[in-house]
Amino acid sequence: MKIKCDACQSECEIAVKGPTLLKDALPHRWRPRRIDGRVYILCDICGNLRQFVGGLSPYLRDRLGLTAGNVDVEFPEHDDIPAEWFLSLEARALAAAGAATPTSSAVAEPTGHAPIPFPGVKPRT
Repeated sequence: MKIKCDACQSECEIAVKGPTLLKDALPHRWRPRRIDGRVYILCDICGNLRQFVGGLSPYLRDRLGLTAGNVDVEFPEHDDIPAEWFLSLEARALAAAGAATPTSSAVAEPTGHAPIPFPGVKPRT
């Protein structure tokens, strides 16, 4: 399966064996980032925190087609990414209403994966 960075359009081949969530199958250091309410899948360069220092970088603003002056950006730790980020709008509405979705049981279970630290950063203890 190929995934593509929403900003620079670089592609990466990922091997998925069986049903899995996209957040668990992303390549090393690729990150989902919620910008103005939409989740973008960004490669290790475009999703790097340097692109968000002092607000959204002009490069990302241009590449993602965002014209607003101030944009709302969320970037949680890799192991704290809310599962509903990867659900469709209909599934989010059902989850908000408290109804069970086909992926709700799989989404609620922790994966047991440790977060991947950036070079030179010590992991949390």
